[in-house]
Amino acid sequence: MKRFTCSGCSLLCDDIIVKTDGLYVTEVIGACLKGKERFDLVSAQNRITKPMVRKDGELKQVSWDEAYEKATEIIKSSSNALLYGFSNVTCEAQEAGMKLAEKVNGFIDSNASICQGKFLNKARNLGINLTTITEIINKGDLIILWGANPAETIPRLLNKVLFSRGKFRMTGREIKTLVIIDPIKTASFRVMGVRDLPLIIETNKDIDLIRTLKEECCSADSVPPEGVAGIDQSDLKRLLLHLTGAENGVIILGQGVIQPHPDYDLVEELLELLQMINERQVKGRISLLLMGGHFNMAGFDHVALSVYGDFGKLEFKNNQMVKTEDTLISKIEKDDFDSTIVVGTDPIAHLPQSLSSKLANKPLILIDNHSTTTSHIADVVFPTSITGIENGGLVYRLDQVPIELQKIVNPPNNLPSDEKLLTELIKSLNQGGSK
Repeated sequence: MKRFTCSGCSLLCDDIIVKTDGLYVTEVIGACLKGKERFDLVSAQNRITKPMVRKDGELKQVSWDEAYEKATEIIKSSSNALLYGFSNVTCEAQEAGMKLAEKVNGFIDSNASICQGKFLNKARNLGINLTTITEIINKGDLIILWGANPAETIPRLLNKVLFSRGKFRMTGREIKTLVIIDPIKTASFRVMGVRDLPLIIETNKDIDLIRTLKEECCSADSVPPEGVAGIDQSDLKRLLLHLTGAENGVIILGQGVIQPHPDYDLVEELLELLQMINERQVKGRISLLLMGGHFNMAGFDHVALSVYGDFGKLEFKNNQMVKTEDTLISKIEKDDFDSTIVVGTDPIAHLPQSLSSKLANKPLILIDNHSTTTSHIADVVFPTSITGIENGGLVYRLDQVPIELQKIVNPPNNLPSDEKLLTELIKSLNQGGSK
């Protein structure tokens, strides 16, 4: 048995014990349900092990050469390709995807654009205080879950940051205060103790709470008697005291905070609030931790910044990067694409029907290791090995810390990694179709 890093989610737990005979994973110890599901993919019934091409309306297994030829035909017939996904692959594969987008003059975006990327884009002008898992464990005394439910989405996160005893927090859970702000009483509420603060906020009233906190300038002495957004005066005062009195607090942000609204920008207002709080902090500071589900959602922005000097989505014209205000969503909404290359995600299932139907109506190439809703409508399907189990590489944890994944077992049929497949696809384009 040996310890490995789990690629089940963006927490990338590095204490998972795996027993293997070199061909199969025979036992996994210490992983959460998501981690075990990740290891189960190796022998899952919906595993894809051979390339497929759509013929006469049906997907047929074909040779690798034929699959590359069909993919090359689709890409060369396209003048406005859309590349999407890349949050479930290594940084090396992400860079290969960007090189492919550059070669075909396409537009590339990751899953982060509809998640934590919204905060990073706003932080260009406003700034942002980030923190790490290690710092929360060692120094944290206040943890706020805002629109986040890690008990179900990232199961071991609270176990690490709330219950672990750190270098400067030797009493662990006893000294750490947990605050949850959410319109729904989620599973995360179950871990709350008597000194914690559960705040059930009214739906879509986060902006009212944020603006009230800003107006009161973080002063607990002038809290409105009627409270705000369903939170009474007493709880609101307690929240303010925690925000201004914590030595090392962190707000863990989930999907519930970043939904767009036509009348205001919640992300921008929240970042402004954090600046105000830190200017008036009595003892320490309040930082952010952005919750992303996919195990390398954070990596895409690091790679884009290091290779092209910009992060987030990238667009290429004449084989050079150009500035763009578009996102994956706006591209699809405007029908501003004529083919799609999807890597390691399932947009047909995850996006609204108004968007997914547009993707389905145009040529689509899928690179993935198991069948999904997207694979059922794809024109070409390339199978790959499973990152973190059958191939290794660099990834970034949800707190922006780089982690090196290691290979554990060999893939079936000698399947290539995502990086190798994307590189071979570029070679195929250079050679006119054959690998």
